[in-house]
Amino acid sequence: MYKCDFSICLLGLEAEAADAIKAVEPLEWFTHRFVVADKAEDVDEADISGADIVIFKEAAGLGATEARQLAGDRAVCVVCRDDASGLSCQELAAVNVVWPGRLARDTASLLFSRLMKDIKLKKDAWLWEMELQAVIDTSMDLIWFKGRHGEHWRVNDAFCNIVEKTKEDIRGKQHYYIWGLTPEEYAAGEFVCLETEQDVKEAGRTCRYREHVKGPEGMREMITLKTPLYDDGEFIGTVGVAKDITKEMAYRKKLLNQAQTDELTGLLNRRYFFLKMGKLVQREVLSLCYMDLDFFKELNDRFGHQAGDDALIGFSDLLAEHFEKDVVARLGGDEFVVGVRGEIGKARMQHRLDRFMSDVHAFFSQTEEFRGLSVSIGVVVGEDKGTPVDVLLHQGDIAMYEAKKSGKNKYCFYNSNMYDMDA
Repeated sequence: MYKCDFSICLLGLEAEAADAIKAVEPLEWFTHRFVVADKAEDVDEADISGADIVIFKEAAGLGATEARQLAGDRAVCVVCRDDASGLSCQELAAVNVVWPGRLARDTASLLFSRLMKDIKLKKDAWLWEMELQAVIDTSMDLIWFKGRHGEHWRVNDAFCNIVEKTKEDIRGKQHYYIWGLTPEEYAAGEFVCLETEQDVKEAGRTCRYREHVKGPEGMREMITLKTPLYDDGEFIGTVGVAKDITKEMAYRKKLLNQAQTDELTGLLNRRYFFLKMGKLVQREVLSLCYMDLDFFKELNDRFGHQAGDDALIGFSDLLAEHFEKDVVARLGGDEFVVGVRGEIGKARMQHRLDRFMSDVHAFFSQTEEFRGLSVSIGVVVGEDKGTPVDVLLHQGDIAMYEAKKSGKNKYCFYNSNMYDMDA
């Protein structure tokens, strides 16, 4: 933690210099405790080894290297000597500061005040360093600081975890190395975010982006905030904060898919079929095929519901294959519907349904359980936009039951006479 209680050892200084130093008002959060002696031998070694600052003259019987050995590496050692050139390289390395040999009162006060301000600045910088790193490391979002050329100065733990690299390995490195991009990907500018970095610099303010970044575990989707950093008006880099929404978006997609699709077959469910068709019918001509499997109840009764589910799944796969550009849904049980998009005409619809029913027959003929199955289809060929979906569905239902009454395993086109007879 930040140490504010300073022990200061003054050895061999003139009385007025020592008094001037002792009279200096401690800085905020600091306190001073002094040990003063003419000779080093007049104090316990513990007073020197426990000191935070040792200010001494060689006349006190203490050399620079000896002072460092006694005080330890963490202490600040100040030697008072008029001729600094007389110190060896080893002695110069042992002390932090060289002051004049004879200190007047004002000089001693000034130099000590300056020394304490320097110490406090270093302590404050260290504290801010510790606090900043602690704060960003507690964030679950990715946080990074970059230089003007894209080199990373600092990142948090969340950043390290997602790129699978240490802070030491990341420091000073570029995006392509950190995220594991190939030279080709980097040269092409893919997944590098270079444009957004330039945008932030030009905008001169915090900018928000939705970015896709390629990392060790594949593509990641991020909501990113980037802010420019300046030194006296000169752009020096950016700070970025990114929320990884990859899992969140996958979960949302899964929930949306569950809300829109039939769990067994993966086709659209009844609710979403009406929603989607309701939007399309206003701007497109739509035709409709209403389908019901023949003898499906007998299959369930004889071979069980697992066989029934397998039949539904296989039939659904054929629907998705033959009507991949259309709106395909399971209405429930063994009832299915296809909304065919665009003007198709009766002849083209017959051609498509003939191919479809041929593949359905081939699929049902493959296994003993499915051989009794077939499909009856009611077809409504659309002519105009805007026909309500429930009207199309009702007409398709009427035509489908006409196919059932006519012997099953066929399709019938709806006409108004069917409606009149049904009414």
